[in-house]
Amino acid sequence: MSAGTAKRVVLCDDHEIVREAIRTRMAGIDGIEMVGEAVDGDEMIKQVQELEPEVAIVDIELPGMDGIEATKKILDVRPETKVIVFTAHAQPDLLSLALKAGASGYVLKSAPAEDIAKAIESVAEGNTFVGTELSGSNGELEKLLALTPRERQILELLAEGLRVKEIAERLTLSPATVHTHVRNAIAKLEVDTRTEAVALAVRFSYLGAK
Repeated sequence: MSAGTAKRVVLCDDHEIVREAIRTRMAGIDGIEMVGEAVDGDEMIKQVQELEPEVAIVDIELPGMDGIEATKKILDVRPETKVIVFTAHAQPDLLSLALKAGASGYVLKSAPAEDIAKAIESVAEGNTFVGTELSGSNGELEKLLALTPRERQILELLAEGLRVKEIAERLTLSPATVHTHVRNAIAKLEVDTRTEAVALAVRFSYLGAK
């Protein structure tokens, strides 16, 4: 990747030692330019407005406005900026909150430089990136991320106890179309039944995510 196509990145973490560590890790990575830093959500929002970065890396635990709320506000002021939530915690429930807030990536602070760089490049290109620690032993999370919004919506309604006919009526679809979406979700998740598909999504607190 040439310097002309370098991804501009701003970083928000209230600990100087963390910011310094990320600066050091990214210094040797071609194609990534750290253009700004912030210590809290308010400062981060200003940095995003002024610097217009491709990617914002946001600590989930910030003083005052937390990283989830900061993610929402960053995307409000500049939807083009992709947000990576940065955390010390490999917890599926936090991942779900981040995705629902609009984050495109979730990376642990302990991740090697190569993984952080991969996350930056991936989200900048419009993809979703989740660190391997959150993926599950069989890559369950990547499979969930492959579901379409409609497939997730139907799994959510199934989790609420609705039958296929009721889902079809609520979404103004034919029952056959609902069945097709369910079959597609089952295939993507590599499970045998729709009950298993719903259970997998519920286990990762993923239903309702954008």
